[in-house]
Amino acid sequence: MKKLFLCMALVGMTTALCAQEQGSMLVSGSLSWSSSSTKATAASTSATEKGSRSFEILPQFHYFVIDRLSVGGAIGYSFTKDPNGRMAADDQLFDKSGLFVIRPMVSYYIMLGEKFFYVPRFYVGVGFGKNKSETSATEVSEHDTSMFQVGLNLLNFEFRPSEHIGIMFNAGNLGYQTRTVKADSDNKTSSRNFSLGLNLGATIGFNYYF
Repeated sequence: MKKLFLCMALVGMTTALCAQEQGSMLVSGSLSWSSSSTKATAASTSATEKGSRSFEILPQFHYFVIDRLSVGGAIGYSFTKDPNGRMAADDQLFDKSGLFVIRPMVSYYIMLGEKFFYVPRFYVGVGFGKNKSETSATEVSEHDTSMFQVGLNLLNFEFRPSEHIGIMFNAGNLGYQTRTVKADSDNKTSSRNFSLGLNLGATIGFNYYF
């Protein structure tokens, strides 16, 4: 009986490893989102102030150049919405940015169990689009915007329920990002952000290996 269980475990590990052999490929789709808000209470009266919002969808393709090491890229869309400090009557006004994103990446697979993997991933991304800033209840200013980012998915894990299907979950990143809004040829505003944290935004990806 012990020999039977050992043989089954070895077969399972071999099947899982086949998906990460040199020449293997995978397609993937990821969806991420985050939001924040602030609630203030005074004399039994509560008011909620909306904070930042973000959304990103990125189809991906990866190719294993050697066993367990893949190179790939993603092309998708990213949207952010942030309070800009202005008010119209009692309503907040926001800056909204939509970007077309290109993100090359490199991933390495470390086996933790028969169906579980730790997958640290390094990435570089660029984005181009428009930034819309609400200046009043009826007026919006629009400018070109661009983005550059570089980072490492430190807590990236995959569950493999079958040979061809994988579910990826990211719980923490180390990253640096710059965003530039260009008002005209002579004027632009740049912001920079460095982050290291856990659960900054839930990210779930679905992989198909072939």
